[in-house]
Amino acid sequence: MERLREFKNKHPEICAFALLLGLCGIFLFWGLNFYPLLDVDETRYAIMSRDLAQSKDWNLLLLNSIPFLEKPPLYFWMVAASIKIFGSFSEFAVRFPIALISSFLIFFTYYFGKKVLSRKFGLLSAIILLTSVFFLILSHVAILDMVLTVCIASGLYCAFLSFYATDKYKKYCWWGFWTFAGLGFLAKGILAIAIPTVIILIYCYLTKNLKSFFKPLHLLVGLVIFLLISMPWHVVMFKDYGWEFIQEYFIKHHFARLLNSEGLGRKHGFFYFIPIFLVAFMPWTFIFLTTTFDGLKRLIDRFKNSAGSIYSRIIISLEAKDKAQELLLFSSIYFIVVFGVMSISSTKLPTYILPALPASALITGYFWCKSENEVSIKNAIKISTYIIASIFILSTILASLSYLFLPQSVIEMFSTFKYSVLIGCAFVGMYLIIKLKSQESISIFSGYVITMFFVVTFAVTHLFSLIYAGGENELVMYSNYAQSQNTRLVTFDFAVKPSTKINYGDFVYFITDDNFEELYEHASNKITPTYVIVKNKHVEQKNYQQNLDKCLYLVKKGKKYSLYINKNIPEKSKAILWLN
Repeated sequence: MERLREFKNKHPEICAFALLLGLCGIFLFWGLNFYPLLDVDETRYAIMSRDLAQSKDWNLLLLNSIPFLEKPPLYFWMVAASIKIFGSFSEFAVRFPIALISSFLIFFTYYFGKKVLSRKFGLLSAIILLTSVFFLILSHVAILDMVLTVCIASGLYCAFLSFYATDKYKKYCWWGFWTFAGLGFLAKGILAIAIPTVIILIYCYLTKNLKSFFKPLHLLVGLVIFLLISMPWHVVMFKDYGWEFIQEYFIKHHFARLLNSEGLGRKHGFFYFIPIFLVAFMPWTFIFLTTTFDGLKRLIDRFKNSAGSIYSRIIISLEAKDKAQELLLFSSIYFIVVFGVMSISSTKLPTYILPALPASALITGYFWCKSENEVSIKNAIKISTYIIASIFILSTILASLSYLFLPQSVIEMFSTFKYSVLIGCAFVGMYLIIKLKSQESISIFSGYVITMFFVVTFAVTHLFSLIYAGGENELVMYSNYAQSQNTRLVTFDFAVKPSTKINYGDFVYFITDDNFEELYEHASNKITPTYVIVKNKHVEQKNYQQNLDKCLYLVKKGKKYSLYINKNIPEKSKAILWLN
């Protein structure tokens, strides 16, 4: 033990690097292949990347053999390259790029924090980000939100570091900002350049550093870098598809969805992301809220004690007098702008709040560093820890009692992991309470990390598989059988589910409403058998079983979906024997 402590004191950088490497391996890479690809976005993007890897044209994205003009290609290039490198289309190959860039952001957060304040601050902030709920979940699901988060955060880190770099290296920091903006634009579109630019302009204005942003060597060269990275693909697509590309890509999926999401079914109120964030940043949420309210109180006090016009008093209140205050100002602007932009947008999904987590991790990491010297912060950590522990213990009690009232089908669904999860929740709650007795913030901090290890273990071994078993497994089974029989496949009266394309190589006919005329047209085919997947709930709610029976024969009824075959095909008996 003494030798280990001596090595740590002599080589703190190696120890910090090894700690983060180990944590990333456990929290981000372990379990990537434990569960199937999940509908909707993960399966859709994975299938598109697989088809891209098999294609000779890496500029054109295809979904179900139809040009996909909604998204830029960087993410799909990454996944397609991973599939090529690993030599197979597997869950691990598809998810590996997301875990890799998530790890990059963790290490960059550590480096950023170390350069700005201290190694301890960098390490705590990186681990807080790594172990927040949404960061963990979305680093295990291969979708685009993590790419946007990494590009925004990395670009902003570069820009902020330019204010502390020597004159020789300032330009490289700004060029880094524009490089990540270009990569983000090529991965997610206009938000990747708009959000970080607004954040850094506001910060530069408040700290009187606008000259640094607009310096020709920084701005003009940076814009050239941005255009060289982001524009070639857009030019090629415009050349190939003309104004159809502009309409679909820019107007509909950039500007229209920001202002009106009626056609997308993702419209929510302005305050939608408040409860989402409270969950997304767990288990650090209560500490973040406590420190945020404390910061607002101090800001209000500074405003009251200042003189002059309202504008000048606001500027004085926001004035940063040292590195720590500059960091807090930067992180606060970062968080507020991201949260504000996502809240104003008409189109909202829970995953859209992910880019706000690096900012909240920096704020929380800073105050945790100060907890050893400030009693108020230490008390806030204690109260927050009691709340988290109580949630786990109370969840154990309520879950245990709920089994007395749950239907047998639900009990069977949870039976494989019921006791392990209940015992784990109780253990985590008690463990956090025990950690509080140590009176050391770092010891309590380690309790939070252990807690999130339990959460990620539960997610990769049980939770994601449970989601898959909620109906997607039936879609995959039915489409696999259709592929083995070389038949046509139709889905009727439910949203497009890309999981039907995981193993089905031909075109899938997605009928997303109860259009029986179109269904009858497919069922009238007398040459090729046609399999039709129907959602059971919709059949019962709309009472159209008789309409289905006119042209289809039931092959298998699942818990959520059923498979039918058109009646005028003699092979229906073989299908019924195989599936039943």
